[in-house]
Amino acid sequence: MKLFFRKNNDVNAYKIEAEPSMTIGELMKKVLPDLGKKSDFEEDIEVYIQNQNEDLDKGKTLDFYKVKEGDTLFIGMCKRVFVSISYAGKGFSLQTTPALMLKNLIKKAAEHFGMSDEEVADFQFLLNGNALNDLKIMVGSLTQYSECSVSLVFGPKKDINGFLETPEDILKKDMENADYLSGEIDGDWGLINNENGPKWPIYLFWVLAKNNEKYYLRFDLTDYNKVAPTAQLWDIVDNQPLPQHKWPNWSKRCQQVFRNWGPLCLYLPCDRIAFNGHHDWPAIHPNLVWQPNKDSIFKYLNEVYQILN
Repeated sequence: MKLFFRKNNDVNAYKIEAEPSMTIGELMKKVLPDLGKKSDFEEDIEVYIQNQNEDLDKGKTLDFYKVKEGDTLFIGMCKRVFVSISYAGKGFSLQTTPALMLKNLIKKAAEHFGMSDEEVADFQFLLNGNALNDLKIMVGSLTQYSECSVSLVFGPKKDINGFLETPEDILKKDMENADYLSGEIDGDWGLINNENGPKWPIYLFWVLAKNNEKYYLRFDLTDYNKVAPTAQLWDIVDNQPLPQHKWPNWSKRCQQVFRNWGPLCLYLPCDRIAFNGHHDWPAIHPNLVWQPNKDSIFKYLNEVYQILN
């Protein structure tokens, strides 16, 4: 019968012809003849049936284990594999059989991260930035003995233009960049927890002013970062625009930016709504105009911070 096998540190599958009466030990020596020359061969190598936890007794036959045509076996030195998965700033780890296929690992990751079947369909595992498209790959094939561990990223699938990242994915990545994090750590700005707040594309950030008061900004991040954000001062207690008498006005620059000029947004070149109609701003304020697919939320927050301080 025709079987397939996979091994450590090799994502390829290999075909082998075997008789049901063949013992697991005989199969090992046929599959890995070079390793068979080592005296500790029988002890070091283990064999697993796809997605099963227990290794097979080398003295028993394929027929005993009901191995059938088309089955895939893992043959290698890792008895257990430690898998760590990162997704959108979150982490998940588990210890599993080396014969666990990626299609089964995806189910475990989706359950842990609370992802729907529809969401999972657009995601895949990446190893060192490379997509693992073959869902029959076993986690043991991603390891090199004696480490027996692997770190994977659960990220959006690629199309011809690159990763199919959502605007919110891009924002979260930008918030992991050093420029944003340095300001957050210094207490210059921060994010209001959105778990129980508004839904995407709305995000609430605060910026600290020189009077040690936090001013809250309600951002509309539609199509971030292909287009610029837009924001307005916000009252987080009453969940409405901040009353005008509470706007910062202690400097000429504050009065220019935080003013009632019609549209409900800050009067900034990096604001999507404010930019409309100001065709001269790219020439006058080239460093403040939003650069599509390049700039990040840092640009907007940093400018507001400079104005308030």
